[in-house]
Amino acid sequence: MPGVPQGDPTELGFPLLVKAAAGGGGRGMRVVRGGGELEDALEAARREAQAAFGDDRVFCERYVERPRHVEIQLLADAHGNVVSLGERECSVQRRHQKVLEEAPSPALDPALRNEIGEAAIAFARAIGYRSAGTAEFMLTGRDFYFLELNGRIQVEHPVTELVTGVDLVQAQLRIAAGEPLSPHLVARSHKLFDGHAVEVRLYAEDPRTFLPQGGKLQRLRLPHRIRVDAGVEEGDEVPLAYDPMIAKLIAHAPTRDEALARARDALDETEVVGVTTNLPFLRWLVAHPVLRAGETTTAFLTDHPPLSEPPLRLPERVWRGAWRLNLPSPPPQPPPDVDAATHERGAGGEQSGLTAPMPGTVIRVLVASGERVEARQPLCILEAMKMETPVTAPYEAMVRAVHVAEGDQVAGGTLLVELEE
Repeated sequence: MPGVPQGDPTELGFPLLVKAAAGGGGRGMRVVRGGGELEDALEAARREAQAAFGDDRVFCERYVERPRHVEIQLLADAHGNVVSLGERECSVQRRHQKVLEEAPSPALDPALRNEIGEAAIAFARAIGYRSAGTAEFMLTGRDFYFLELNGRIQVEHPVTELVTGVDLVQAQLRIAAGEPLSPHLVARSHKLFDGHAVEVRLYAEDPRTFLPQGGKLQRLRLPHRIRVDAGVEEGDEVPLAYDPMIAKLIAHAPTRDEALARARDALDETEVVGVTTNLPFLRWLVAHPVLRAGETTTAFLTDHPPLSEPPLRLPERVWRGAWRLNLPSPPPQPPPDVDAATHERGAGGEQSGLTAPMPGTVIRVLVASGERVEARQPLCILEAMKMETPVTAPYEAMVRAVHVAEGDQVAGGTLLVELEE
């Protein structure tokens, strides 16, 4: 298959990332750690890419296990001016989508900031880019790797606006109208920020599994002392056909510690009734000592499961992370399969019925009555808020009955498949 590495990823010496050619935001993306997973990952990534972007093309690249995700905000006009407005740290992610962003990144010193910013500018010049845009990078130590350029305003753009004083939407419109960037703005490329900003995303989703939720916002109380960008209000219905984000809460302060404290206070003021949200998770996150120390990676939620008991304090730096005497560190364990965890057989005995972990649409039914299935074999696939969730067999069994068909809309808790040993 053109563009797809041949053989088992374990034989290549590294896992693969299957990624939508046209996309972003984590849709159409799968990690493949063994050759037996590749075909299913390609199929699922193509479906998600087609649904989200109208383009089912995907490509494969090396998957880096524990990088930081850092992105550079660019402005480029039609007169040859390209500027960097600094970086955003976006390493805390679930399902490859960001949940907390900050500017500047605690991982970058001035020299590294300038180096990544110049690389982003060089890329924009090479392709003749014109508009606001974001060049995204993976960062490991002082090495960085280009991911993609997002030719649009990013969800997390407010943190850059607050630390630079630049209205990015206004700047994008002026560029589109043919205006040049101001000499003052060009002169500020790579320059220091004004304080620190932190953004958290309030989602309609389970705070542990991140499975999307829907319902009516019976009460919505958002903070008033920080910037809040929201597209809903009290009384609105949160449907399942769209992204689950309810609001963005953005705190700005002279220092990083103060910005995190303001974010914490804002989350304490926030109240949502009628829809399950990730509010408990966000409160846990901004207080976590690893985040407070500025040491998160994209594997943060693998190493520290949502709402788990955080350490009272971090160990000394020399003892942090995995290590083995005179040997390389072992690779991290893959993230837990939240859907499988939802359907695992309880300690009290066999489980005969598998139910929908969230409301959604049945997009594939993979088994029929009388069929023998293996443990963790996918039985059907649900789609909600642009995300696919497989429902898997918790143990080896016989399919007693299938209660849904492809295209069915189901509520959370709906019986999908019955099994018998």
